[in-house]
Amino acid sequence: MKHVTNLFEPLQIPACVTFGHFDGMHLGHQAVIEKLCAHLDLMPVLLSFEETEKPVVYTESEKEYLLEGSGVERMVSMPAAEMEAMDAETFARDILAKALHAKTVVVGENLVFGSDAKDATDLAALGAVYGFTVETVPTVCFAGKPVSTQGIKDAIQDMDFPRMRELLGRTYIMQGLVVHGKAAGRKHGMPTANLGVAPNKIFPPHGVYGTLSHMDGKYYRGMTNIGLRPSDDDIPIATVETFLLNFDQDIYGRSVILEVFVYIRGVKKFAGGLDEVRKQIDKDIEQVRAYMNEVIRKLEA
Repeated sequence: MKHVTNLFEPLQIPACVTFGHFDGMHLGHQAVIEKLCAHLDLMPVLLSFEETEKPVVYTESEKEYLLEGSGVERMVSMPAAEMEAMDAETFARDILAKALHAKTVVVGENLVFGSDAKDATDLAALGAVYGFTVETVPTVCFAGKPVSTQGIKDAIQDMDFPRMRELLGRTYIMQGLVVHGKAAGRKHGMPTANLGVAPNKIFPPHGVYGTLSHMDGKYYRGMTNIGLRPSDDDIPIATVETFLLNFDQDIYGRSVILEVFVYIRGVKKFAGGLDEVRKQIDKDIEQVRAYMNEVIRKLEA
Protein backbone atom coordinates (compact mmCIF):
# COMPACT_ATOMS: atom_id res chain seq x y z
CA MET A 1 0.00 0.00 0.00
CA LYS A 2 1.17 3.51 -0.82
CA HIS A 3 0.45 6.33 1.66
CA VAL A 4 0.47 9.85 0.17
CA THR A 5 -0.50 13.39 1.19
CA ASN A 6 -0.86 14.70 -2.37
CA LEU A 7 -4.34 14.40 -3.83
CA PHE A 8 -3.13 15.02 -7.33
CA GLU A 9 -0.49 12.33 -7.59
CA PRO A 10 -1.63 10.50 -10.73
CA LEU A 11 -3.51 7.21 -10.41
CA GLN A 12 -2.77 4.57 -13.01
CA ILE A 13 -6.30 3.17 -13.22
CA PRO A 14 -9.82 4.28 -12.30
CA ALA A 15 -10.50 4.05 -8.58
CA CYS A 16 -12.98 2.75 -6.06
CA VAL A 17 -12.91 5.33 -3.28
CA THR A 18 -14.05 5.64 0.29
CA PHE A 19 -13.57 8.70 2.47
CA GLY A 20 -13.92 9.91 6.04
CA HIS A 21 -12.09 10.15 9.35
CA PHE A 22 -11.73 6.39 9.88
CA ASP A 23 -10.80 7.23 13.47
CA GLY A 24 -10.90 3.91 15.24
CA MET A 25 -10.66 1.64 12.18
CA HIS A 26 -13.42 -0.29 13.96
CA LEU A 27 -15.72 -3.05 12.70
CA GLY A 28 -17.91 -0.56 10.84
CA HIS A 29 -14.92 0.91 9.04
CA GLN A 30 -13.63 -2.56 8.28
CA ALA A 31 -16.94 -3.46 6.62
CA VAL A 32 -16.62 -0.42 4.34
CA ILE A 33 -13.01 -1.30 3.51
CA GLU A 34 -13.95 -4.90 2.70
CA LYS A 35 -16.57 -3.73 0.20
CA LEU A 36 -14.14 -1.15 -1.20
CA CYS A 37 -11.57 -3.85 -1.95
CA ALA A 38 -14.13 -6.19 -3.52
CA HIS A 39 -14.03 -4.16 -6.76
CA LEU A 40 -11.15 -6.01 -8.40
CA ASP A 41 -11.28 -3.93 -11.59
CA LEU A 42 -10.69 -0.65 -9.72
CA MET A 43 -7.85 0.64 -7.53
CA PRO A 44 -9.02 0.69 -3.88
CA VAL A 45 -8.33 4.17 -2.49
CA LEU A 46 -9.02 5.37 1.06
CA LEU A 47 -9.16 9.14 1.58
CA SER A 48 -8.52 9.79 5.28
CA PHE A 49 -9.46 13.08 6.93
CA GLU A 50 -6.50 13.85 9.16
CA GLU A 51 -7.01 15.53 12.54
CA THR A 52 -3.98 17.16 14.14
CA GLU A 53 -5.72 19.07 16.94
CA LYS A 54 -8.75 17.06 18.03
CA PRO A 55 -8.09 13.92 20.11
CA VAL A 56 -7.99 10.77 17.99
CA VAL A 57 -8.13 7.05 18.64
CA TYR A 58 -5.71 6.37 15.78
CA THR A 59 -3.25 8.67 14.04
CA GLU A 60 -2.55 8.58 10.30
CA SER A 61 0.56 6.44 10.76
CA GLU A 62 -1.43 4.01 12.92
CA LYS A 63 -4.16 3.85 10.26
CA GLU A 64 -1.48 3.08 7.69
CA TYR A 65 -0.19 0.22 9.86
CA LEU A 66 -3.70 -1.19 10.34
CA LEU A 67 -4.47 -0.99 6.61
CA GLU A 68 -1.49 -3.11 5.60
CA GLY A 69 -2.77 -6.34 4.12
CA SER A 70 -6.35 -5.06 3.87
CA GLY A 71 -6.29 -4.77 0.08
CA VAL A 72 -6.29 -0.95 0.04
CA GLU A 73 -3.68 0.10 -2.52
CA ARG A 74 -3.54 3.81 -1.77
CA MET A 75 -4.21 5.80 1.40
CA VAL A 76 -4.45 9.56 0.93
CA SER A 77 -4.26 11.73 4.05
CA MET A 78 -5.68 15.25 3.79
CA PRO A 79 -6.46 17.83 6.52
CA ALA A 80 -9.96 17.26 7.89
CA ALA A 81 -10.69 20.99 8.10
CA GLU A 82 -9.88 21.45 4.42
CA MET A 83 -12.06 18.53 3.30
CA GLU A 84 -14.98 19.45 5.56
CA ALA A 85 -14.97 23.11 4.46
CA MET A 86 -16.07 22.12 0.93
CA ASP A 87 -19.73 21.89 0.04
CA ALA A 88 -20.86 18.45 -1.10
CA GLU A 89 -20.87 19.23 -4.82
CA THR A 90 -17.38 20.73 -4.78
CA PHE A 91 -16.09 17.69 -2.89
CA ALA A 92 -17.78 15.26 -5.30
CA ARG A 93 -16.58 17.10 -8.40
CA ASP A 94 -13.07 18.24 -7.45
CA ILE A 95 -11.95 15.55 -5.03
CA LEU A 96 -13.79 12.33 -5.88
CA ALA A 97 -14.19 12.71 -9.65
CA LYS A 98 -11.25 14.89 -10.72
CA ALA A 99 -8.49 14.22 -8.19
CA LEU A 100 -9.17 10.58 -7.34
CA HIS A 101 -10.80 9.44 -10.62
CA ALA A 102 -13.54 7.64 -8.71
CA LYS A 103 -15.79 5.31 -10.70
CA THR A 104 -17.34 3.81 -7.57
CA VAL A 105 -17.61 5.37 -4.09
CA VAL A 106 -18.29 3.19 -1.05
CA VAL A 107 -19.72 4.80 2.11
CA GLY A 108 -21.59 3.91 5.29
CA GLU A 109 -25.37 4.21 5.06
CA ASN A 110 -25.40 6.98 7.69
CA LEU A 111 -22.96 9.20 5.77
CA VAL A 112 -23.04 12.95 6.36
CA PHE A 113 -20.53 14.96 4.30
CA GLY A 114 -19.79 18.44 3.04
CA SER A 115 -20.25 21.80 4.70
CA ASP A 116 -23.92 21.59 3.68
CA ALA A 117 -24.36 18.21 5.45
CA LYS A 118 -25.53 16.02 2.55
CA ASP A 119 -26.19 12.29 2.81
CA ALA A 120 -25.60 9.12 0.76
CA THR A 121 -28.65 9.76 -1.44
CA ASP A 122 -27.31 13.21 -2.30
CA LEU A 123 -23.89 11.69 -3.05
CA ALA A 124 -25.49 9.21 -5.47
CA ALA A 125 -27.24 12.08 -7.28
CA LEU A 126 -23.92 13.94 -7.57
CA GLY A 127 -22.25 10.76 -8.79
CA ALA A 128 -24.75 10.53 -11.64
CA VAL A 129 -23.59 13.99 -12.74
CA TYR A 130 -19.84 13.48 -12.26
CA GLY A 131 -19.43 9.91 -13.43
CA PHE A 132 -19.36 7.61 -10.41
CA THR A 133 -21.76 5.21 -8.73
CA VAL A 134 -22.32 4.98 -4.96
CA GLU A 135 -22.59 1.86 -2.83
CA THR A 136 -23.64 1.97 0.81
CA VAL A 137 -22.68 -0.40 3.63
CA PRO A 138 -25.16 -1.14 6.44
CA THR A 139 -24.31 0.01 9.95
CA VAL A 140 -22.46 -2.64 11.95
CA CYS A 141 -23.85 -3.28 15.44
CA PHE A 142 -22.43 -4.89 18.55
CA ALA A 143 -24.60 -5.85 21.54
CA GLY A 144 -27.53 -4.14 19.85
CA LYS A 145 -25.79 -0.78 19.40
CA PRO A 146 -24.10 0.74 16.34
CA VAL A 147 -20.32 0.45 16.44
CA SER A 148 -18.93 3.98 16.58
CA THR A 149 -15.74 5.89 17.29
CA GLN A 150 -17.39 7.37 20.39
CA GLY A 151 -18.05 3.86 21.61
CA ILE A 152 -14.33 3.11 21.23
CA LYS A 153 -13.43 6.26 23.16
CA ASP A 154 -15.82 5.31 25.94
CA ALA A 155 -14.30 1.83 26.18
CA ILE A 156 -10.79 3.33 26.38
CA GLN A 157 -11.79 5.65 29.22
CA ASP A 158 -13.57 2.79 31.01
CA MET A 159 -10.44 0.60 30.60
CA ASP A 160 -12.79 -2.04 29.19
CA PHE A 161 -10.26 -3.87 27.04
CA PRO A 162 -12.49 -6.86 26.17
CA ARG A 163 -15.17 -4.48 24.81
CA MET A 164 -12.50 -2.44 23.05
CA ARG A 165 -11.19 -5.54 21.28
CA GLU A 166 -14.72 -6.52 20.26
CA LEU A 167 -15.42 -3.09 18.72
CA LEU A 168 -12.00 -2.68 17.10
CA GLY A 169 -11.66 -6.26 15.98
CA ARG A 170 -8.15 -6.24 17.45
CA THR A 171 -6.11 -4.98 20.40
CA TYR A 172 -5.76 -1.21 20.93
CA ILE A 173 -2.40 0.08 19.69
CA MET A 174 -0.14 3.08 20.19
CA GLN A 175 2.65 3.82 17.71
CA GLY A 176 5.72 6.01 18.03
CA LEU A 177 9.48 6.26 18.13
CA VAL A 178 11.56 5.35 21.17
CA VAL A 179 12.89 8.66 22.54
CA HIS A 180 15.26 9.65 25.33
CA GLY A 181 13.55 10.24 28.66
CA LYS A 182 14.90 11.13 32.10
CA ALA A 183 16.23 7.60 32.67
CA ALA A 184 14.23 7.47 35.89
CA GLY A 185 13.67 3.74 35.49
CA ARG A 186 17.38 3.02 35.77
CA LYS A 187 17.49 3.96 39.43
CA HIS A 188 14.91 1.21 40.02
CA GLY A 189 17.06 -1.27 38.12
CA MET A 190 14.72 -1.37 35.14
CA PRO A 191 15.57 0.90 32.18
CA THR A 192 12.47 1.75 30.18
CA ALA A 193 11.69 2.56 26.55
CA ASN A 194 9.94 5.93 26.27
CA LEU A 195 7.50 6.04 23.38
CA GLY A 196 7.02 9.36 21.64
CA VAL A 197 3.42 9.47 20.39
CA ALA A 198 1.38 12.12 18.58
CA PRO A 199 0.24 14.94 20.90
CA ASN A 200 -3.44 14.42 20.01
CA LYS A 201 -3.38 10.65 20.56
CA ILE A 202 -5.95 9.47 23.12
CA PHE A 203 -4.27 7.77 26.08
CA PRO A 204 -5.97 5.17 28.25
CA PRO A 205 -6.42 6.42 31.84
CA HIS A 206 -3.14 6.79 33.67
CA GLY A 207 -1.92 3.54 35.09
CA VAL A 208 0.22 0.44 34.67
CA TYR A 209 -0.62 -1.93 31.81
CA GLY A 210 0.45 -5.26 30.37
CA THR A 211 1.61 -4.74 26.77
CA LEU A 212 3.34 -6.23 23.76
CA SER A 213 5.90 -4.13 21.87
CA HIS A 214 6.29 -4.95 18.17
CA MET A 215 9.60 -4.12 16.50
CA ASP A 216 11.02 -5.45 13.23
CA GLY A 217 8.58 -8.33 13.03
CA LYS A 218 9.11 -9.50 16.62
CA TYR A 219 7.12 -8.87 19.78
CA TYR A 220 8.24 -8.44 23.39
CA ARG A 221 6.29 -8.63 26.63
CA GLY A 222 6.32 -5.48 28.68
CA MET A 223 4.95 -3.49 31.60
CA THR A 224 3.95 0.00 30.50
CA ASN A 225 3.35 3.04 32.67
CA ILE A 226 1.01 5.49 30.96
CA GLY A 227 0.77 8.84 32.67
CA LEU A 228 2.68 10.68 35.38
CA ARG A 229 5.56 9.56 37.62
CA PRO A 230 4.67 11.01 41.03
CA SER A 231 7.34 8.99 42.87
CA ASP A 232 10.07 10.28 40.55
CA ASP A 233 9.56 13.86 39.51
CA ASP A 234 5.96 15.16 39.91
CA ILE A 235 6.25 16.81 36.48
CA PRO A 236 2.69 17.06 35.08
CA ILE A 237 3.55 15.62 31.64
CA ALA A 238 2.11 12.24 30.70
CA THR A 239 4.55 9.71 29.28
CA VAL A 240 4.41 6.19 27.84
CA GLU A 241 7.24 4.14 29.36
CA THR A 242 7.68 0.42 28.86
CA PHE A 243 9.90 -1.98 30.77
CA LEU A 244 10.53 -4.84 28.34
CA LEU A 245 10.84 -8.21 30.06
CA ASN A 246 14.02 -10.19 29.33
CA PHE A 247 15.25 -7.53 26.91
CA ASP A 248 18.53 -5.61 26.80
CA GLN A 249 19.09 -3.74 23.53
CA ASP A 250 19.61 -0.15 22.44
CA ILE A 251 16.39 0.74 20.63
CA TYR A 252 16.48 4.56 20.62
CA GLY A 253 14.97 5.89 17.41
CA ARG A 254 13.21 2.61 16.61
CA SER A 255 9.55 2.58 15.60
CA VAL A 256 7.36 0.57 17.98
CA ILE A 257 3.78 -0.64 17.84
CA LEU A 258 2.57 -0.99 21.42
CA GLU A 259 -0.43 -3.28 21.96
CA VAL A 260 -2.22 -2.51 25.24
CA PHE A 261 -3.84 -5.64 26.69
CA VAL A 262 -4.70 -5.24 30.35
CA TYR A 263 -4.92 -2.68 33.16
CA ILE A 264 -2.84 -3.65 36.22
CA ARG A 265 -3.22 -0.74 38.64
CA GLY A 266 -3.45 3.03 38.87
CA VAL A 267 -0.57 5.46 39.25
CA LYS A 268 0.24 6.30 42.85
CA LYS A 269 2.94 8.04 44.85
CA PHE A 270 5.02 5.91 47.21
CA ALA A 271 6.08 7.62 50.43
CA GLY A 272 8.42 4.79 51.48
CA GLY A 273 11.20 5.62 49.04
CA LEU A 274 12.90 3.43 46.47
CA ASP A 275 12.48 0.20 48.46
CA GLU A 276 8.70 0.51 48.44
CA VAL A 277 8.71 1.41 44.76
CA ARG A 278 10.90 -1.57 43.94
CA LYS A 279 8.66 -3.99 45.86
CA GLN A 280 5.56 -2.75 44.02
CA ILE A 281 7.35 -2.95 40.68
CA ASP A 282 8.34 -6.55 41.37
CA LYS A 283 4.68 -7.41 42.10
CA ASP A 284 3.57 -5.64 38.93
CA ILE A 285 6.14 -7.45 36.81
CA GLU A 286 5.03 -10.85 38.04
CA GLN A 287 1.40 -10.01 37.34
CA VAL A 288 2.25 -8.72 33.87
CA ARG A 289 4.50 -11.70 33.14
CA ALA A 290 1.77 -14.20 34.01
CA TYR A 291 -0.87 -12.40 31.95
CA MET A 292 1.33 -11.78 28.90
CA ASN A 293 2.66 -15.35 28.93
CA GLU A 294 -0.94 -16.47 28.47
CA VAL A 295 -1.43 -13.92 25.67
CA ILE A 296 1.64 -15.21 23.84
CA ARG A 297 0.55 -18.82 24.36
CA LYS A 298 -2.71 -18.04 22.57
CA LEU A 299 -0.93 -16.10 19.81
CA GLU A 300 1.42 -18.99 19.11
CA ALA A 301 -1.22 -21.74 19.43
